[in-house]
Amino acid sequence: MYGARLQRSTCTNCNAAYTRRYLKVQRRVTPAVALHSRARQRAARRGLPFDLDVSDVIVPSICPALGVPLVVGEMRSPYSPSLDCIRPALGYVRGNTRVISDQANHLKGVLDIEGLIKRAVASVDQRREDYARLAAYLDRELLLADVRRKAALAGAAGEEWAEVAKFLDAAFVRADWKR
Repeated sequence: MYGARLQRSTCTNCNAAYTRRYLKVQRRVTPAVALHSRARQRAARRGLPFDLDVSDVIVPSICPALGVPLVVGEMRSPYSPSLDCIRPALGYVRGNTRVISDQANHLKGVLDIEGLIKRAVASVDQRREDYARLAAYLDRELLLADVRRKAALAGAAGEEWAEVAKFLDAAFVRADWKR
C-alpha cells in the first residue's frame, strides 16, 4: 500500500490508505517533522502564534519532565513524544516549547506552577510524584526563559547570559533521571 498507485488520484480510499501509511512511516523516521507539522496545524486552529523551525524541535531519549524514556515510532502511548508549550498563552514560539512525554503533557495541560503544586498536594501515590516532577520541570523552564530574556541584552552581559542559557538548556535536556 506504500508507494505510487494509479488509483490514488481517483480513489479516495486508496489515497487515504496511502496517506495513513506515509504519515506512519514519517512519524517513525522523522518524529521532529511530525511534531512540528501537528503543532503548526494546532496553532492555526487555535489562533496561537507559531514561529518554529523543524530544527527547533529536539526529541530527547528521556522525558525532561517525568524522566521516562520516550518511545518513538510506535502507536501513540503515554511515552510518545509530545510538543509542550511551557506558557500556553505564548503559543508555539522559540524558547517556549520542549518535547516531553504525552503523559506529562496531558497532566500539565494549561496549568501553571501553582496549579501543579496544588494538584501534587491533592493527589495520591504516583500522581503526586508526577505532579511534583512537572512543577519542578516548569520551574526550570521558566528559569531558562528568564535567562534567555537576559541573554537578549546587548554587550558582554548578554553574551554571558547566553552562555548560561546554553549550559542550562543542555543540562535540562540531558537530565539523568532515575525512577
